[in-house]
Amino acid sequence: MEENNNKPRIGWARRTARDLLKEAGITTPPILISDIVKHIKKEKDLSVHPWAFGEDTDGIQITQGESATIGYNQSQHSHRQRFTVAHEIGHFLLCHTTNDSAFDLDSKKPEEVEANQFAAELLMPLEMFKKDFKAGMTSADDLGKKYNVSKESAWWRMYNTKLI
Repeated sequence: MEENNNKPRIGWARRTARDLLKEAGITTPPILISDIVKHIKKEKDLSVHPWAFGEDTDGIQITQGESATIGYNQSQHSHRQRFTVAHEIGHFLLCHTTNDSAFDLDSKKPEEVEANQFAAELLMPLEMFKKDFKAGMTSADDLGKKYNVSKESAWWRMYNTKLI
């Protein structure tokens, strides 16, 4: 799909994540990255490995044709690892050509915004997240524990989806 005036396609990235969850039959949190990878491997050649990166690298994705390998920094917290792998899966499924070795949550590059939105929707699906929030789970700490993400990620998701 072509870039549209170099603007991120946030809705498309989120829909892609929701469709993946639906296809994989995942209906409750926490979303297990291993289940996502197993589902993707049914149709695509994808491998995910821990690697000993330096402090400045969260993860990488190497794609050759229809095959992709994702490496994540094994020394980082499990929450960071999960987001990194989800982000890189987003790049792979959204067919991004990635040249940067690092990503930044504040990046304005369309492909980075899309991959971040994909990862957030994959790990904290809005429909599930809103349901839990409206049922009284309004603490970022509690939501983070339920979705196996950092408290900061849960807060960011509440803020960006206008729950708070």
